[in-house]
Amino acid sequence: MMKKYGLSTKDNRKVKLNRLEVTGNICGEYIEYTISQDYKNISGENMEGVYSFPVPSTSLITGIEVNLGGRNLKAMVEERDSVIKTLKESQEQGINTLALEQKDDEYFTITIGNILPNEKVNVRISYMDQLTYEDDTLSLYIPSVMDPVYYREEDEEEEEFEEELDFYLSLLVESYSKMAFKSPSHKIKVEREDDTLSKVTVTKGQTLDHDFILTLREEHPQTAAGMGYSYYEDETEKSILMLKLVPTLPDIPVEYTTNYSFILDTSVSMEGFKLEEAKNAMLIALRSLEEGDKFNLIAYNEEIYKFSPSGKVKFTKDNLEAATEWIESLTTREGECTFEALKDAIREGELEEEESTIFLFTDDSVAEEDEILEYVRTNIGQHRIFPIGMDTEVNSYFINRLAEVGNGRPEFIEEGERIDDIILRQFNRIHNPQLDVTEIDFGDMVVEKTYPGTITYLYDREPFTIFALVDGVISGSIDIRGVVDETDYTMHIDLDKLEIEENSQLIRKVWARKRIESLVEKERFVRGVEEEQIKEEILALSKEYSILSKETSFIMMETIEDPVMGMGLNKIVPMEMTESTMKNLARGYFLDEAAYSFDVNIREKMAVTGLTHKEAKMAIKYDRDNLLRILAKNQQADGSFLEIGEETEGDILETTLRSLLAFLVGTETTTFYLNNVSKALRYVINTMKKDESLITERNYMLLRIAYDLAEKKNLLKGKVRDVNKELVDYISDMKYRESLEEVSDLVYRASPTQKKFIMAGTLNITKSYVENAHEIFELDIRKNIKNIANLAMAKAL
Repeated sequence: MMKKYGLSTKDNRKVKLNRLEVTGNICGEYIEYTISQDYKNISGENMEGVYSFPVPSTSLITGIEVNLGGRNLKAMVEERDSVIKTLKESQEQGINTLALEQKDDEYFTITIGNILPNEKVNVRISYMDQLTYEDDTLSLYIPSVMDPVYYREEDEEEEEFEEELDFYLSLLVESYSKMAFKSPSHKIKVEREDDTLSKVTVTKGQTLDHDFILTLREEHPQTAAGMGYSYYEDETEKSILMLKLVPTLPDIPVEYTTNYSFILDTSVSMEGFKLEEAKNAMLIALRSLEEGDKFNLIAYNEEIYKFSPSGKVKFTKDNLEAATEWIESLTTREGECTFEALKDAIREGELEEEESTIFLFTDDSVAEEDEILEYVRTNIGQHRIFPIGMDTEVNSYFINRLAEVGNGRPEFIEEGERIDDIILRQFNRIHNPQLDVTEIDFGDMVVEKTYPGTITYLYDREPFTIFALVDGVISGSIDIRGVVDETDYTMHIDLDKLEIEENSQLIRKVWARKRIESLVEKERFVRGVEEEQIKEEILALSKEYSILSKETSFIMMETIEDPVMGMGLNKIVPMEMTESTMKNLARGYFLDEAAYSFDVNIREKMAVTGLTHKEAKMAIKYDRDNLLRILAKNQQADGSFLEIGEETEGDILETTLRSLLAFLVGTETTTFYLNNVSKALRYVINTMKKDESLITERNYMLLRIAYDLAEKKNLLKGKVRDVNKELVDYISDMKYRESLEEVSDLVYRASPTQKKFIMAGTLNITKSYVENAHEIFELDIRKNIKNIANLAMAKAL
């Protein structure tokens, strides 16, 4: 489970908990919640209190408050340089300070001072977070509390004691549409005001001795929805809107670049995780190519090494196998020649007179960045460059500028983050239609500004959120108009008015956080005066909305009640913390960041299994998420999956069916694997058409289950539908047509859950695969693709 909240002493004695309360608001996919805990020192002696709390990587702390002995300590957001200066001055003057320390990746402690005998302490900590979204379902995880032993004073009545024993949780939920609520961890009660406004509470007699998990499933998923809240500012009525878009664009053939160059920096600084992650990214990228595509691989350190010295090669089974071996054999050496490698890739495209998509993986700063940028600007033509910086030390300014002049998009990867998702997402964008936005029609509403400031395109099946500030009240509806491959396309949004004022504040905080994130990205493009202006804007937003950022840190404001004067006296209490702790407290991010899915997987693992963060990072290699990545990295050029030694069509078809179903039986979103699923389905269908003896009732039933599950997940594309129709027509003329049509009808009538268990019975998928997961990883993966697929299916079931 995630690390726990709790108050203890410096010698690790627990302070007993009297009362625990969790309150919060969920608005769309965002949440802000507060955990309030009442403690009492019943030890009969003074205690030096130490409060421990987790900060999941996707969360941001929006408040810390401690009340004890008439003192109130409240965290304030201030400029980081000013906080560091105040701290140094306090240390020099011998002034007492508090201390905030980071214990591991997600766990922090703060000293709260001396607690007298029988003294009560209240600790309140608040977070803002984004719920995970998978398969039409949002999920919330709240960490447990350290040894929640409840204490009753002797003079309390029995009724009061019973009430004190209850863990109290209340969440007000405003959603885009009607949600179905479930909690696998606690018994909950749901009260509905209407379809979009609900209150979720935990029934009496429960505690937070294990993580609280809540799921919210959309009963009728929408491709476009919006909500808004009206409020007064300076006696002027204003509104804030939040629009959620999940465009499902027309299924049309997409013309895209079919030539690719993958450039990998193999200088010494890439040694370790960076080289391994970059290799994995290239293996995934190659398997995202289609028949007819061409590619080449370039590695460089002090020299340049090319997979194919004579130019790009066709994407075939043999070339894919050879490229895989070439990538896996790469090692690091001294030196770097980024400029020459980029020139080589661009020149190769010019010689072939074909536009190319170029991916560059590097962690290096370059001495000749101005010359490189000018060369690319002059020679890029129709080529596109997607540079990927492999850690935080990389020259982010250069990476961003290279993407800008190269008509691409930059990405940045830190240690512990996965690059796979970025590559899969990029190829989904390349291979699938996009909506070129021409107009957002807000009707009669007067919009002051939107975030993002400009929206030029939306990608097929990719969730996207737009925020808008309106001068005046909410009225009418919104139309987003654009063009998909020269065809007009409109997304219509009817607005639901929010009823809870706190949600207006939450949306504004989310907006501010996203604005801060975009400014941090923008800062990588600039230097000098413009860079300083961006820092000032980040600082202003951070302080206005009390959101930590790279420019700010916490400082404590202490208020002491003066009984004589009848008023509170305020003073600043510096809080000791390292600069790395300051940075890590401010590093929360939302879904569009590269690390998000990896950290979400870890968080889910902790909540469900009880593992620590460190243990979860180790165990995650057995998770479905990692198993699917392994399968994706081992898909063949024709879309099949096979083990070393398999040669017959029947054996390869069996392995492919199992692997295909592994991608589809889970509840998680598999949009990342859209191309993998499409290629595998086409392979299975074409193989059956080619060899009638393989169209058995068993194989056909598994195909129909895979096809229907892909349909439910919205993963079917035009090419798959076309070859499927051809197979259905082919079967209508077969001798065993009736029995095959009965199988198809059986699958069609089954619910998604029934389909999965029909599949499990047919393939003999049992929990023994999960119990013996570690054994599979002790073997050669390439000889155990079926076992990897079986394990992935077993984990889903």
